[in-house]
Amino acid sequence: MRLVALLLCSLVAFGQSTASSPEPKAQTSSADQKNQNQDFGLGIGAGGNQEGNVEILSDTKGVDFRPYLKVVLHDVRENWYRLIPECAQIMKGKLAIEFAIVKDGKIADMKLVARSHSVLLDRAAWGSITASNPFRPLPSEFTGSYLALRFRFYYNPNLDGPDSSDEGCSGVPKISSGASSPKTKSGIAVSITKPVPGQTDVPLGGSTSVMAIVTGTGTKENTVEWSITGLGCSGTSCGELIKNSYHAPTVMPTSPFVVLTGVARADPTAKASITLHIVQPSQ
Repeated sequence: MRLVALLLCSLVAFGQSTASSPEPKAQTSSADQKNQNQDFGLGIGAGGNQEGNVEILSDTKGVDFRPYLKVVLHDVRENWYRLIPECAQIMKGKLAIEFAIVKDGKIADMKLVARSHSVLLDRAAWGSITASNPFRPLPSEFTGSYLALRFRFYYNPNLDGPDSSDEGCSGVPKISSGASSPKTKSGIAVSITKPVPGQTDVPLGGSTSVMAIVTGTGTKENTVEWSITGLGCSGTSCGELIKNSYHAPTVMPTSPFVVLTGVARADPTAKASITLHIVQPSQ
């Protein structure tokens, strides 16, 4: 266990130098439909201002974002460690993701602006951000409409040789049959369960039951607001949630993994996520 912990610690590196080779065409996802038409200035290769371990791409309006970003980094790291595939312990790779946070803390836009050579590594980094959505609201003294950030993810940067590919990697992301959030200051917690433990594969065009349970509200407000995110898909191309049923898309996304996140309406800081694997239907 100690070796694994050391390996996982060596995976973390954010906000390195922005001077790099030209970035590939970005994949885009929007978590809030009403912001789709807004230009957040992502994916254009603009240099950012270093704020601790993060690059800020937008105008801070004079606000010190360091306390806010400390919490953002903590949440992203926690989710990243949970999503990193087992085989990443011996893989090397780096990538960059840009995203915008609007006033209420929700992610409005995301772009994968530099890929690793591994879809699994890209997907773990992408999921670490989407699973943290929504973040805390932006500071009240901030007069801007959004905060644009660039995160750089490094897997085992001290390993010799080129970046790794998925070839020969038998590991898959750490998918669980259910997930739960720790209790928040309000005492509210969210858990996501599936009726058949371990059944996280969903056939393309098929469906599976997913249920969120909210505890500790002390009121009748025990529902969640759902979001579905994935690498290279947005909106219904990632699938749909209808009542307590997830319906997979009919066209395979860039990555076959989607993250379902339930946020308690009674307390937006209480949330839980589950990762589903979209597979080809059995013949």
